[in-house]
Amino acid sequence: MDAIVLLRDDHKTVEKRFKRSETEWFRGIRKATGRSRPSVIGEQLEAEKGKAPRDPLAVPSAASK
Repeated sequence: MDAIVLLRDDHKTVEKRFKRSETEWFRGIRKATGRSRPSVIGEQLEAEKGKAPRDPLAVPSAASK
């Protein structure tokens, strides 16, 4: 029972740290690029997502290594 409580507490701690880091990271990106640039990049990523191979080894440069 104690192990479960410890794991739950660890999970919460990691989750809080991740959210804080993510917030700081996005704040830094906005500061460096401007407010609208991250949105534009996100839209470009979404548009290109369909073109990405599902299998990483299907990329010729990856298969040769």
